[in-house]
Amino acid sequence: MGIDAHWALICYRVLVTDIGLREKKRLAVAHDLAQSAFDLLLEHGLDGFTIDEVTTRAGYARRTFANHYSCKEEAVTALAIERLREGALTMPPQPDGTSVLDWMRALAKHQMAGGQFELLVQLSALARRYPALEPYLAKVFLQIRREATQLIQSRVGKGVRPIVVSILVAAAYGALTLMLDNAADPNDADIGSATATPEFLDTVFTQLESGF
Repeated sequence: MGIDAHWALICYRVLVTDIGLREKKRLAVAHDLAQSAFDLLLEHGLDGFTIDEVTTRAGYARRTFANHYSCKEEAVTALAIERLREGALTMPPQPDGTSVLDWMRALAKHQMAGGQFELLVQLSALARRYPALEPYLAKVFLQIRREATQLIQSRVGKGVRPIVVSILVAAAYGALTLMLDNAADPNDADIGSATATPEFLDTVFTQLESGF
């Protein structure tokens, strides 16, 4: 390898590392802002805090907020997408031949273990108490279905048609969304304590397996 080519390779590696570090920092900042907004919402209600208070608690300048979120409602609900992606990255491998429904059940239980469903119950209750959150939570549920579909399709491979995966994911997550909404009590004095249970998931997937 010539000197120029060797130097270009070094520069490329530095650039890739730099981009990776920047992305990690960007995600960390987004998380801090979202977590601060969520915590302030639980403490003071949606109208009880400002974006300035979010950035102050997170330790960033106010202009940083606009680089990540359009409003505090979007920041609050962003935690759910973050939790989904964390779960996807840490999803344990499943045996060859695992059916689509079994993949979905395994993913859902993995997400539950990571607190995803508990968070969604909390957000559903909060959206019923504060209607301004509803359109942002609806976008979160749509994004969850899309990313779950992509993840499951990538795992089950070409042996299952994409339309089959899409239909099953839509059915499962539609049912889960309804059950989450029913589990969310906006009048609960302590919304932060809302939970979902494994039985909650088994009811959905057992019904899907047995048909209607």
